[in-house]
This record gives sequence, C-alpha cells and structure tokens, in this order.
Amino acid sequence: MDHPTSNHRFGIRAAVTLCLVALMMAPTVAAAATVKQLQAELDALRADLRDVGQAYDTAYWRLDETDVRLEAIDAEIATTEAQLAETQEALGDRVNRMYRMDPIDYLGIVLGATSFQELVTTLDFIHRIGSADADAIAQSKRLADQLAGQRASAQKERKEQAAAFKQLAAEREKLRGRLSDQQAKYNRLKKELDQQMGGAARPVPGVPSKSGMVFPVAGANYYSDTWGASRDGGRRSHKGTDIMASRGTACVAVLSGTISTSYSGKGGKSIYLHASNGWVFYYAHLDGYAVTSGSVQAGQVIGYVGSTGNASANAPHLHFEVHPGGGSAVNPYPYLRAMQ
Repeated sequence: MDHPTSNHRFGIRAAVTLCLVALMMAPTVAAAATVKQLQAELDALRADLRDVGQAYDTAYWRLDETDVRLEAIDAEIATTEAQLAETQEALGDRVNRMYRMDPIDYLGIVLGATSFQELVTTLDFIHRIGSADADAIAQSKRLADQLAGQRASAQKERKEQAAAFKQLAAEREKLRGRLSDQQAKYNRLKKELDQQMGGAARPVPGVPSKSGMVFPVAGANYYSDTWGASRDGGRRSHKGTDIMASRGTACVAVLSGTISTSYSGKGGKSIYLHASNGWVFYYAHLDGYAVTSGSVQAGQVIGYVGSTGNASANAPHLHFEVHPGGGSAVNPYPYLRAMQ
C-alpha cells in the first residue's frame, strides 16, 4: 500500500488551510462588497437629495420674494386708499358748502369784472376747482384699480408657487427619510467590517476629513452654494450656507476650541465656535444646545438642527458661517465641500 509523501501531505494541509481561510474571508469579502454597494447607493441618494433640495430652496425663496412684493403692494394700496378718501372728503365738504351757499352769480361776476382779463381768469379758476377734484378722484381710482390688479396677480403667483413648494417639500422629506435609513444601514455594516478587519470601529459622522475639519451636521443633509443669494425680497443677501436637515439632527464642532451661545430674533439659538486656530464658526437656528460653554473637541456634538429665530418652521436647517482669523464671513461652501 502506498503512503502519501511528506510533500503530498503538505499540499493537502495547505489546500485545507486555504479553504478554511477562504471560508473565513467569505463573509468579510461579501460584507465589503455590500458596503461598497451601499456607498454607491448612498452617493446616488445624496445626489438626488441635492437636486431636490436646490429646487426646494429656489421655490422657498421665490415664495419669500412674492410675500415681500405683496407687502409692498398692500402698503401702496393702503396709501392710495387714504389719498382717495381724503380727496373725496374734501370734495364732499365743498359740495356741502355749495348747497348751503347761494348759486354762483355768474352775471355778477361778469358785470363786476373790471376787465375782460379779470373775467376770464375768474371763470377759469372756478372751472379748474371742479376739474381738479374730478381729475384727482379719477386718477386715484385708476391707481387703486391698478394696484388691486397687481395684488391679485401676485396672490395668484404665490398660490401657484405654494402648490409647487408643497410638492417639493414632500419629495424632499421622502428622499431625506430614505437617505437616513440608508446611512444607518451603511454605518452598521461599515462598523461590522471594521471589526472583522481588526480596525477601529468608528461612526462615519464626526470624523475629521482630509481638510482636518469635521462636517458640521452629523446626519442626512443637503446644501448648495447660496452665498450672496437674495433674502427677504432683496432686502438682504445671504452670508452663509444653509445646511438643510431634519429637526434634532446633531451639529458637531468642526474644529477643537471653545464655544459661547447667544440668542437673537434673527439667528435664534446660536453658537460661536472659537477654534484653536483663531477661526470663528457660527451655527444659527438651533433647536437646542448640547454644550453651552467651555472647551470642545472636533466632532463633539454641540447642538441640534432647528428653526429658531427667523427661520421657517417648515424648513429646519443649520445656518453655518466661516470667519477666517475671526474676521468677516467668507463663503463656507468650498470649505464644506472639502470637509466631506
């Protein structure tokens, strides 16, 4: 009976070992493929959310500008109506006085005139009093009708925009929910993969990027470059980036430093992060604070997305500003892109 050689036995052991390693690695390889697939789906969802979000932003601020236009038209209508009422009251007083007085003695005017020029001037003056009143009333009525038409047109425009805005809002919320679910699934599988590979398991949000800064919103979000965009119907321009996210989504420190809080009718609950490098970051419209003062580390939760201040309750977001060296605000968009 032949006995296997030592080389043959080694070959069998090696094959068995490779099979065992392959079996052990199979879940890891499968998990890695799943994570890669989820990452692709997540990126696609983010792209969809960004497109819908930009359309939503456009619709939202069109509504804002329409509201401002309506306010201006209403103010003009009120002014015109006041002028019309004043004109009509003055005319009514004159009519009442005319009824109480004797009829105009045109014969007396003719006979009492010392010259033909005086006669013409007097009669022309009497005629102009009546004509001026009639013209003033007619002009006021025309203006009031014109403004009322503008108001009706603006209201119709707002109604149409509101319908489109409502549809976009529903689509945005649906996408944001899908993104949040996908993000949670991705984070869970990524953690499992890190553990299997022996790496440090850490959540995706709150991790410093290549820029050294942490993205300020740790959750499903979207944003676009709105620096300098019209706000309040052109009465002011935007000096930050609005990062749209669900109410209560965590906001984190982009760099280590110290924070202070404030409240205003415009920014609502706000945080100033004075970073260790001398830069200042402003977080506004917060729903609440996780930390109100003292030192914080990069990636630490400091507050939560909300809509306090002059933000719409229907559009919770983080208004984020970057002040290099503590100076004037600059466009945060390129910095935010570098953080991701």
